[in-house]
Amino acid sequence: MKQEAHQTHSRDYSIRALQRGMKVLDALLEARAPLSLEQICAYTGLPKSTTFRIIVNLLQGHYLIETEKGYWLGLKMLRFGALVEEKLDLMQQARPYLTQLRDRVNETIHLAVLDDDMRVVYVEKLSTQHAVGLMMSRIGSTAPMYCTALGKVMAAFRPEDEIRRWIRTHGLKPITQATITDEEAFFRELEQVRAQGYAVDNGEFEASVRCVAAPIRDRTGKVIAAVSISAPSTRMPASLHNSSMAEQVVETAQLISQALGYIPEGQEDPFLK
Repeated sequence: MKQEAHQTHSRDYSIRALQRGMKVLDALLEARAPLSLEQICAYTGLPKSTTFRIIVNLLQGHYLIETEKGYWLGLKMLRFGALVEEKLDLMQQARPYLTQLRDRVNETIHLAVLDDDMRVVYVEKLSTQHAVGLMMSRIGSTAPMYCTALGKVMAAFRPEDEIRRWIRTHGLKPITQATITDEEAFFRELEQVRAQGYAVDNGEFEASVRCVAAPIRDRTGKVIAAVSISAPSTRMPASLHNSSMAEQVVETAQLISQALGYIPEGQEDPFLK
């Protein structure tokens, strides 16, 4: 009975054209070299007319390119691969430092990035026993940029006109009574974040939770992610500004950045010594 339910579930979500497109991409991955139309047909077992239509669509989407030797993976596939590699490298490099921070402060630690729509995406969450079930965050879930410490600390290092365009489209909607909803007040907040090197969330996303976050940079100095400490307001310092929590999250972000190849200004590249 369970097997039948599983098969029905699979059939319900099966998209034939998509599966055929994936077969074409899989053929190129397996061959590890450009293939002609005839070779792709041989690899996939698909009719020539069907294969040709799939290839045309993949070419139009820049998933494939046409070379003298045949069809090959396009620049968009390269971008996908680079993005996956970047995120995997980020998580692998960050994990030991996130664990050390969690064990020191005994509070929940988040690692997050911004997606194309300026939403915070949680890519890692390390909880403590007493924090289980406290926060809405889950790995893979999203949160607004403007009312979270993670979002603000990443937005602070984006071009101002980019943030203003986003606000014109989305607005600064109140999530709690503490949410910053005035555009100029929000930009003053971002200016302060840049000056001090970290951002705070004083119950702006979840009324009973406060957070402090710091930016993570790649080898070029670009802010690509952020790390935060989150806890119930009752367990956080009266002020997070200049607190031990802020110092520790900044230190952790700097260590992760250096692990990713970032060299802080004024420090010498060890490979040039």
